[in-house]
Amino acid sequence: MRAALHALRNDRPLLALTLIALVPRLLAAVFSGGYFAHDDHFLIVEAAGSWVDGFDYNYWLPWNQGVDPRPSGHSFFYVGLHYLLFSLLKGIGLSDPKAMMVVVRLLHALWSLVVVRVGYRIALRLSNEHIAWNAGLFLALFYFMPFLAVRNLVEVACIPFLMLGAWRLVKDAEGPTVRDVLWAGVFIGLAVNVRFQTLFFAAGPGLALLIQRRWWPAIVYALGVALPLAVIQGSIDGFLWGRPFAELGEYVFYNINNTTTYGVLPWYNYLLLLAGIFIPPLSVAVLFGYFRRTTPLLLWLPLLLFLAIHSYFPNKQERFLLPMVPLFFVVGYTSWELWRNASGWWQLRAGLWRGGLRFVWALNTVVLVVLCFSYSKRSRVEAMYALREQPPLRGILVEDSAEGEAPMPPLFYLGKWDIAVIPWTGTPGDLPALLKTWEASGTPDVVLFIGEEQLEQRMKNTEAALGPLTVIGRAEPGLLDRTVHWLNPVNRNETIVIARVAE
Repeated sequence: MRAALHALRNDRPLLALTLIALVPRLLAAVFSGGYFAHDDHFLIVEAAGSWVDGFDYNYWLPWNQGVDPRPSGHSFFYVGLHYLLFSLLKGIGLSDPKAMMVVVRLLHALWSLVVVRVGYRIALRLSNEHIAWNAGLFLALFYFMPFLAVRNLVEVACIPFLMLGAWRLVKDAEGPTVRDVLWAGVFIGLAVNVRFQTLFFAAGPGLALLIQRRWWPAIVYALGVALPLAVIQGSIDGFLWGRPFAELGEYVFYNINNTTTYGVLPWYNYLLLLAGIFIPPLSVAVLFGYFRRTTPLLLWLPLLLFLAIHSYFPNKQERFLLPMVPLFFVVGYTSWELWRNASGWWQLRAGLWRGGLRFVWALNTVVLVVLCFSYSKRSRVEAMYALREQPPLRGILVEDSAEGEAPMPPLFYLGKWDIAVIPWTGTPGDLPALLKTWEASGTPDVVLFIGEEQLEQRMKNTEAALGPLTVIGRAEPGLLDRTVHWLNPVNRNETIVIARVAE
C-alpha cells in the first residue's frame, strides 16, 4: 500500500503536465488547419491521399515510373501509416478532406504527449522534482510545440521515439541494462524509419557505450537499432524494389549529390537557432547548460553528433534540427538549473532570473495562443476546397507571373488527381505556347491567380489564351500567413483569385 501511494504521488505531476500539454494541442488540432511547409503536405498527405484513390501523385511507386523505375529516397513507413489511416477513414464513410485532417491532427496531438511525459521523467532522473516540473511545463507549453506537433513533419513525428529511446538509456541510475539498451535501440531505430537523418543521433549511444568499454551493451544496442530497420525498411523496399534499403541508399546518394542545391548557410546557423528558439535569456541558459558538462554521455553525445553533422552539412533548413530540440532542452535546462542553484552569484540575484523567466513566459504565451489558432497556407487549401463545389474540371492553370513562383496546389483538398496542373510564371515564351505542350492532358478550365499584383492585366493576358474568364471565388491568407509577411515581406501574403473559363 505504501508503495502504491508513493507511486500515485509521483504520478500526479506527470498527470498534471499531460493535461496541461493536451489543451493547446487539442486547440491546434481543431483550429490550426492547413500545412506548415511543402514537405509536411506534399510528401505525406498528398502521396498517401492519392494512393487511397488509386493514383500516385509523386510517382514514387515503381510500377508507375515506366521502364526504368528508381527509388525516390523517401521512407514509406510514415506515409504508409497515413495511407492506412486514410483507407480506414474512407472505409467508414469519412471522406471530407478537412474532417480527415482533423483526425490526423488529433492523433498527432496525442502522440506528441509522449515528448512531455518522457521529457519530465528524463529531467527528474537528471535533477530533482522542482526542476523536472519546470522542464515538463516548458515542453508542454513552448509556443512552437503544439503547432508543430499536429503537422505531418517527419522531423517532429520521430521525436517521441527518440525520447523513449533516451529514457531507456538513463532510467537506471546504475546505467542501462542489456534489456534497456535493446529497447533504446528499437525505439531509436523506429525514429530512423520515420526520419532517415536521425541515424546521426542513433550512432551516439553506441559510440558512448564503446567509450565506456561496455562492449556487449553496445552490440545489443546496435542490434536493437537494426531490428526495426530490417523489418520495416527491409521488407517494404524488398517488396517494392526487390532489394532492402533501396530508399535509404537513394536518400544518401541524393543528399551527397545535392549538398548545396537548397542553399548554403554558415556552420553556426543551428547554434543561432538554438539560441533563439527557446527565447532568450532561457535559450542562452540552455545552451550554456548543455555545453558546460558532458553528462550523461549517453544523451549528450548523440545530441552533439546530430548537431555537429548537421552544422557541417551545407544545406541547413531549420526544421532539420527539430528531432533533437526537446531532448537538447531537457539536458541543457537541467544542467543549467543544477549549476545555477549551486552558484552563489545567482543565489544573490534570484530576482534577475525570475524577471528573465517572466519575460520568456509572457512572450511565449502570446505566440502560443496565436499559433494554436493559426491556419497555415489557408488560401491554398481553401482555393482547392472551394473547387469541390464546382462542376468537374479538366485542369488548373496556376498563374503567378507577378512573382514567378507558382505554388503547387494541394489536390488532396480537391479530391481529384487526374487533372493537369500547369504552372505559369510568365517566362520563358508565352502562355499559348505553354498550353500547347499540355494539349494531351486537356486545356485548363480553372485559373488560380496567385496574388493580386497587376491582376487586371494578368487576367487579360490569360483570357487571350483561354477565352473569357469568370471570377468564382477568392481565398484569403490566414493570420499566420499575414503575420509572417508583415515580419518579412519576402514571404508571400497570398490572396488567390479563382476564375473559371466561360463555356
